[in-house]
Amino acid sequence: MDKNNPQYYHPYYGYQAPVQTQQPAPQAPSYKKDNSKTHFAMGLAAGAAVAYLLTNKKFQQGVSATGEKAWSAVRGEVEELKERLEDTQAELEYYRSLHKGE
Repeated sequence: MDKNNPQYYHPYYGYQAPVQTQQPAPQAPSYKKDNSKTHFAMGLAAGAAVAYLLTNKKFQQGVSATGEKAWSAVRGEVEELKERLEDTQAELEYYRSLHKGE
C-alpha cells in the first residue's frame, strides 16, 4: 500500500482503490468468421423468394383480400364500440336525471 500515491490509497477510508486493467480488444462476431459465400447465397435465395411473392398476382390478390377482411372487421368493431359507448352515456344520463331532484 502506497500512502503517498492518492490514486491507490484514500487516507480517510483506508482502502486501496482497484487497479484498472486493460480490457482485451473485442473479437469479431462468429458469423463474420463463417463462409461469406454461404451467406450471400442464402440472401440471394431469400431475395428471390420475396421478389417472386411480390410479383405473383395470386399472392397479391390474397394479401389484398385478407387486408380488406381485416379492415372490415376493425371497422365493425369500432362501430360496435361506439354503440356501446352511446348506450353507456344514455344510461348514465338516465341515472343522473333520477337522482337530480334529491
